[in-house]
Amino acid sequence: MHSYNHGLVTSSKGAAIEFVKVTGLDVAPGPTATCTVDDCKAGLISSVIHSATGIYDFTLTLPYPPSLVAVMPHISNADGTTDLVFPSYDSATYAPTTGTFTVRLSNDDDSGAPVLVAGGATDELYLILVFRRYTT
Repeated sequence: MHSYNHGLVTSSKGAAIEFVKVTGLDVAPGPTATCTVDDCKAGLISSVIHSATGIYDFTLTLPYPPSLVAVMPHISNADGTTDLVFPSYDSATYAPTTGTFTVRLSNDDDSGAPVLVAGGATDELYLILVFRRYTT
């Protein structure tokens, strides 16, 4: 049986709920483009890399939970008048063997089609994560 000991543990004994804030989203994309992570000192997130425009790759610390049940991303807006940016979990990217998953930021191209965009210098990306703690 695998136990995952971070986060708010519910009375169901199967779920762990985590809260994460990511800043520095405007770092130039690349393999070492590290964002700043505040996971309430849980030690959950090993790194967040801005790997390509609008693509943020999360790596967890060991032990990796067996499954990621839900990801609820939200991004701040400094003044309410800037273009809206929509964060989304990249479907089925959680890999329990490597502890990685991806979140993408998109905007529209003014004709309704989504395009990937980097977060701004003052943007804060918030995630509520729900993990399953046990394999059985």
